[in-house]
Amino acid sequence: MQNLQGGYITISYMLKLGKQLLIPFARGQYYEGGKKHELDARSYKVNEYEIGFEWQPHKTFELVAMYTISNRRFEDFQNQDNFQTGRLLRLQAQINF
Repeated sequence: MQNLQGGYITISYMLKLGKQLLIPFARGQYYEGGKKHELDARSYKVNEYEIGFEWQPHKTFELVAMYTISNRRFEDFQNQDNFQTGRLLRLQAQINF
């Protein structure tokens, strides 16, 4: 049996600019351990950081932009020393009704 370690933190702030809303945010996540439901006793180590904002120029429309920096390692018998790193920009537009 192996111990699990991890956690996350999210920081955000809501700015009201007239009838518009701007919500900048930052997140950090760390996890080290396994996943019980996966085969071959995979081991994980995850470090991720995100920064972004949500903008609501009108109550029926939202735009979200988020930039993620990720470092992940997952290992099992077939993929030993499997380390992945990357950066990702996400954009989302949403119409509310």
